Order: sequence, then C-alpha cells, then structure tokens
Amino acid sequence: MSVVAHPYAGARVGLATIHAKEQAAAPAFRRVLDAEVLVAPDLDTDKLGTFSGEVPRPDALVETCAIKAEMVFKTMDVDCALASEGSYGPIERVPLTSCGVEIMAFVDRKRGLRLVETLATHRTNWRLQRFPAGDPAVPGILKAMGFPRYGVFVICSSDMDHPIKGLETEADVLAAMDREARRSTDGLAVLLADMRAHRNPTRMQVLRALSWKLAKRLQRLCPKCKVPGFGSIQSRRGLPCEACSAPTHWIDFEIDGCSVCGHAEARPRKDGRTTAPKLSCKACR
Repeated sequence: MSVVAHPYAGARVGLATIHAKEQAAAPAFRRVLDAEVLVAPDLDTDKLGTFSGEVPRPDALVETCAIKAEMVFKTMDVDCALASEGSYGPIERVPLTSCGVEIMAFVDRKRGLRLVETLATHRTNWRLQRFPAGDPAVPGILKAMGFPRYGVFVICSSDMDHPIKGLETEADVLAAMDREARRSTDGLAVLLADMRAHRNPTRMQVLRALSWKLAKRLQRLCPKCKVPGFGSIQSRRGLPCEACSAPTHWIDFEIDGCSVCGHAEARPRKDGRTTAPKLSCKACR
C-alpha cells in the first residue's frame, strides 16, 4: 500500500520576517510537513509596527499578522505565506510580572486557506522601568533582564519615538541611560526589554512552540475536502454535573472544523471526562 504525500510536502512557504524567525518556524514545517520555509526578500515588516514603539501597529494583532503574511506574495512567487505578531506587557494588579501572546498566520492563496494559531505565555523577560541619570540600580536590572544575551532599548521618557537600539555592552547602556535621562523633561530614561525575536531567546522559544502547533494543525486534512488545517475552532460548554446532571460552565465538547469548506465535527474532551465536579454546579451550590 503506497503512502500518499501530504499536500505541503516539498512546498515553499514564504516567511515575513527581518528578525530571524525562520530559526523558529523552519524546523517544525520541515519535520511535520516536509515543507521549506524561506525568508521573503526585500520586505520591511517594521512598517507594520515595532516593539520599541516608534512605529505603531496599524491594526489589531490578528489583522496585522494577516496583512504581514499577505505581503509575502508581493516579493515571492509562492502559494503559501507565513507571518507572526506578538504583544507583551505587564500583568495588571500583579507587580513585576508580565505575559505575552503570539499570533501566527498561514495563508495558502491557491486553496483559499487562511489559518491563525495563538499561544499565550508567561515565559518572558519583558520589563519597562524608568531611572534617573546615574542610578546605581541599573546594572542589577540589566543582569535580571538577561543582558547582553537579551537585548534592551533605552528611550528618553519624554520622547518615546526615538529608541536607542543595538546596545552591546553595559557601558553602552549606562551612557545611553544618562544621556537620555538628562534630555528628558522629567529627568528619567526608560529601560525596555528588546522583544525582537533575534534579540530575545525566550521569545524565540515561544515562537518555536507556536510553529510546531501550527504545523501540527496543518498536518490534519479536512475529512470532507482534504484541505490541510482541520482543527479546533470552538469549544462547547455544558459538561453535566456529576451529582445532578445539570449543565455547568465546564467544556463538554471540542469542535474541529475546516476554514475552507466549513465542515465541522464535535469530539469529546481529550481527558475523557464526562461529568463536572459538584462544586462547579450552580444548582448544587
């Protein structure tokens, strides 16, 4: 019995990046799909927003990611394109903690397939703090942020549109902090984690995990139309209470679907659970 090759076996996938994200995406697509991820040439993705803030994102995260993927077709003769966007920041009401979300979009213009996968994470060194010139705490904060292995930006507190990038040594950072603090109207300089993928190993790891998640999703073919990308599209709540059988807020079924033909199938929870704890039931409480 012959094995039928996956539709993306041998495919060329254009990646919109100027920050070495191919290091995260290429291994997963090669191992799972036998597809080759190639960086789209002559593509300035920074015009769709920068982590340092001087260029604002033109749209919401998912929409910007989709726009970035579509840009690939302007510079590459491929049918498939890939792009990612991330957003990081502090967790409200929890001091000194931060989190992020990564979005990855895949577009197959030949099959009319548009797929988005997301991954939320607490694994990040994201940090933003303000310091006056000569503050002795800065070297310790730099170490906590992972510098110099992890990059940082220095920004004038009253002029956030002109971040200083490419700082390689502690002396460079301290000099930039002093200079920007002295020209700031409030006497402070901002020290911000560089979240660009090629300057942030932890973010690159998150992107690698998301790439595997997306590749695994693309590995599944729709049972009806055979287009790749069949997977979870919705969760249905209402798992019955173990005591009274009333529906609860717990997830009852997962629904897998195809974004091209619309075919959908319900499947039970992966953990095999058929009832929810009594404590989760409003009727029993």
